[in-house]
Amino acid sequence: MPFINRFNTITCGAMTFTGNTLGLSNEANTNNAGTNNSIGAFITLNTALPPVDAYPVDPGPLTPGATTTLDFNQNSSAALLNIPAGSTVLHAELIWGGNYESRDQNIVGSINNSVTFTGPSGAPRIIAPDPVTANTGTIAISGFNISFYMRSADVTNIVIGEGAGQYSTGGVPGLVDPLNASTIATNHAGWTLAVVYRNIAFPLRNMTLFVGANGIVNNFSNPIVDVPVSGFSTPAAGPVNGRVLISAGEGDAVITGDQARFAPTVADVVNPAFNLSGPNNFSTNFFASQINDDTGNLDTSGTYGSRNQINGTPGTNIVAGRQGWDITNVDASANLVNNQTSAVFRFTTIGDEYMPNALGIQIDEGDPIFEVLKSVDPLLACPGDVLTYTITVTNTGLSDASNVIFTDVIPSGVDFIENSVIVDGMQLSGANPAAGINIGTLAMGQTRTISFSVLIRSKQSPGFVIDEAEIEYEGCPGKVTTSNKVITIICKNCDDCRPKDC
Repeated sequence: MPFINRFNTITCGAMTFTGNTLGLSNEANTNNAGTNNSIGAFITLNTALPPVDAYPVDPGPLTPGATTTLDFNQNSSAALLNIPAGSTVLHAELIWGGNYESRDQNIVGSINNSVTFTGPSGAPRIIAPDPVTANTGTIAISGFNISFYMRSADVTNIVIGEGAGQYSTGGVPGLVDPLNASTIATNHAGWTLAVVYRNIAFPLRNMTLFVGANGIVNNFSNPIVDVPVSGFSTPAAGPVNGRVLISAGEGDAVITGDQARFAPTVADVVNPAFNLSGPNNFSTNFFASQINDDTGNLDTSGTYGSRNQINGTPGTNIVAGRQGWDITNVDASANLVNNQTSAVFRFTTIGDEYMPNALGIQIDEGDPIFEVLKSVDPLLACPGDVLTYTITVTNTGLSDASNVIFTDVIPSGVDFIENSVIVDGMQLSGANPAAGINIGTLAMGQTRTISFSVLIRSKQSPGFVIDEAEIEYEGCPGKVTTSNKVITIICKNCDDCRPKDC
């Protein structure tokens, strides 16, 4: 089953991937700690378990005392989910996976097991995989199979309730088969938490999450894997700024030649100019057992976060390094064009085996910018007079704004005159500015004119009536643009205001 479009939205906000590996690198052909491109022991947060061989205990600070185990049922690791205060989680997806078949071992009967997912509250949840996103991949080598799998589940409601902080995942099936001849050094297991959130402090963005797999990228039978994606959009004009988020299983630091490309079309994706890279993702060694943050730099905050394989072309493994899981977020602005609604990822290799399992595309749409000008007639008035407010709203920004809401709280001392709302010359019967009025889509450069009237109460004391209007739109609810304030002076007597008429 290929990648599927799991979630898409256009709003002010951001995407983030966090997570961790569930294993540390072994010594070749043993379950001892070493520098091999394969895990020899699982990580566990159960500090009561004795460590495997000479694998170190995690010094923290997030999970001090975390240790190792050979039982995948006991595995677990933690990571930090960082989202700013004031954010609203829109979607959260837990992705996990590993290898399940080697020459000597096969745990295919376990890959649909539920896993344990724990948030900042410390309350564990049992998460069953969603069959819609379930995938496996197999490499046939000299009469035996090497097989990987990935699973995922929608955990949005859990993350909404838990918020930012420490998350862990455990009980993820995987192998620690020690023999390289049996596994071709592909033991791995890990997890990724992909979150899309709204926050009015961020630009308007088109954000799309794809989950799944298109098999194992490998040099034996499948050295090029293309993943077509659609359902997103780029701005019609102007600069295009975007980022790509990727999660994958079984990248190796010391094996080069693995590349990730992202291009507008199949014809473009053959061009190396569309190679992705980042501060900790080399274009010719993109998948290298690196857990990166939202800037593409190494994230050391998770379990065993101080034990990282050293990236390079080639890189270098350390003894008992975090192994076999990649998470990153890289700039893809140069890979995007205006008016784009589809693209192609291309994953290639000349030596490494790996399986991408989640892809995120985050594109700045360009914010609508509202110029809101308000006037009142008359400026001087008496009790019993009618005031008419006129508001012009112009979108001077770089994108259209849909479902624009005009709100004007009626000031004290006056009463709204029913059925007085007029939008672009058309009366809106029953509309009330205090309740908010949907004035439709405001395209780039478009202006809309709204007017309504109020009656000054007959017993209103002399003073001032001060009023202002607010505009917000569907893409960023809560991000408000306020008009200028207008003031009407209520005179003590009629002669002060209208000497010729009274």
